[in-house]
Amino acid sequence: MTIKPDKAPAGLVFASILLWAEGAFVGFLAARLGLALLSGETRSFLTSVALFALVTAAAAWVIFVGFSLLQRKRWARSGGVFWQLVQLAVATGSFSGQFGSQAIGWSLILPSVLVLGLLFSKKVVAATMGSDDEPVSEN
Repeated sequence: MTIKPDKAPAGLVFASILLWAEGAFVGFLAARLGLALLSGETRSFLTSVALFALVTAAAAWVIFVGFSLLQRKRWARSGGVFWQLVQLAVATGSFSGQFGSQAIGWSLILPSVLVLGLLFSKKVVAATMGSDDEPVSEN
């Protein structure tokens, strides 16, 4: 991984770390789904395989967005915003229903709002406004 030579703003680094943590947690959920699939704890094999593939891809993508944000890729901010909005949608649904949980809802809302605030901060926006085609210097 290469990082641009000037020092990254603290908000950019913290947003990247939070995205990596979110991606790691989604990866943990994918691992649990994979174990359930291997142990035969699923009702529908094909549905479980599809869900496992989607969750695994989501984990990889969120982690990749975190690394790309640290590399100041302009598109990574959009990817980070999209992921936070997905989390907020899941969080709002987790407050109600048969398996509703306030703990899950708030544990998704708080980091999402924090990351959104960081991604829209002036320093992070300025740090990621460079062209995606610029060569990244290696130090």
